[in-house]
Amino acid sequence: MPPLETSPLLGRQPVPNGTLPEPFPSVSATLLRLGNRIDRISIDGVCPRSADVCSESAFRLVVLLELRTRILRRKPNPDIWNRWTDKAAIADDVHQLNEQVASAWVLFLDEYRSPQEIEQVLWTSFLVNDDSIHRVRVVDLLNVDSPSQLICHDVVMDSLVDLWKHGHSRNLPSQMDSSSSIGSRYDSFSTPRALHLIELVTHLAYFGLLVSYVMHPPYEPTISDTSLEYVGAREILLMVFSASILIRPWTLFTVHFAITLLTFLFSLPTVPFASGLHMSSPPSPLYLFKADVTLPFAHFIANGFYHIIFPLVLYFVPIFILGSSWLSMALEGHLFRRPCTRTTVLFVFFAMVTAISCSLFIFVVQGRHLDPDDSGWDAYSAKVGLAARASFVRTVISYSSPYTFPAPFSLLQALIITGPSLICDHLGRRLGFQPSFAQAQKILWRLNVGPFGLVSALVVALLP
Repeated sequence: MPPLETSPLLGRQPVPNGTLPEPFPSVSATLLRLGNRIDRISIDGVCPRSADVCSESAFRLVVLLELRTRILRRKPNPDIWNRWTDKAAIADDVHQLNEQVASAWVLFLDEYRSPQEIEQVLWTSFLVNDDSIHRVRVVDLLNVDSPSQLICHDVVMDSLVDLWKHGHSRNLPSQMDSSSSIGSRYDSFSTPRALHLIELVTHLAYFGLLVSYVMHPPYEPTISDTSLEYVGAREILLMVFSASILIRPWTLFTVHFAITLLTFLFSLPTVPFASGLHMSSPPSPLYLFKADVTLPFAHFIANGFYHIIFPLVLYFVPIFILGSSWLSMALEGHLFRRPCTRTTVLFVFFAMVTAISCSLFIFVVQGRHLDPDDSGWDAYSAKVGLAARASFVRTVISYSSPYTFPAPFSLLQALIITGPSLICDHLGRRLGFQPSFAQAQKILWRLNVGPFGLVSALVVALLP
């Protein structure tokens, strides 16, 4: 359930002029006051006390996690002996901070905490710098390098799983009028899981269009033609989907969408042909099912590919290239009338067979090291479970902001809200006013994303 615009759950949001002063100092200012001290007494001295125990605990955890991150990012000393001593000192400092993080979290859980209070600790945002609008939350600092005592804690993961399925917990104000109450309940159907399904369908549609374009490319004229007759609905949708996906948070796989979009844009007013395209990797359907079952398995397979299959592929790559060349020449000369299409189909088929064979090989090699008593996130080892948790946290963050516009609606948001907002913010700073587009964004979201969120919510309700 998405939070109100005034909720502390908003992360990395600009702070408009004229708002109340921050109850907590910025994280950077706190770390500056702390200096090189990492002991508990010094940290107690720089973390302010508050009547709100949730915000106080959240700020303390953010400071500890940020301090730990900065210590891990220290540049190594060029001198060998100093580098060795620095490494030992860093390991000792990180160990102390891990204990303080675990202690702060356990102290918060020392008495009963409601789901709303647990979410408040994980999602309350604080200013990064005094002169910056960027904010940081505890969830933003949960990754594979975070203390396992926090990211692997059952309460943390259960809270994130519940948010993923049902949205942010929120108690509606008793004085809320009927129209606001209806609107709030309408918004609550578009949970992060439902929004993820919308974007997943967009990626699959993009992938299907791209495969269709590669398998059935437009006729390439022998004489150069600069007309727009080759730009049809399929080509326009490919560019729209690519652009809308690029606006969403970037990952390593986003590069493929950028390549596809640039290939089409640089080919205008004509279109590129099959040889100029690159396949893309869509978001995973694994997030639609139980994350503690599907994600550890996926990371177990990926880890096996990286450490077992990938070295073998590199070793045999010369003979693989030679054999592929011979197979390609044989197919083009004798077997198929349309060698490009048939070769592509055969290549995809053999790639799938190879992937399945490699997965079975990984199970044979690494399966004997698995503990049959482990289950859930750590079913395939603690290291794999940690990576799976970090992947799930990143995904939850991507779809948990209020009024998230998944692709392809992200392009609509960029054109109608984000672009004009940036221009007005720039002009407003010069003219002394700062307009707000929050209400316009809410209306745009409810008109465009909301109906699809309802349909998506019905689909994910049928999933485990």
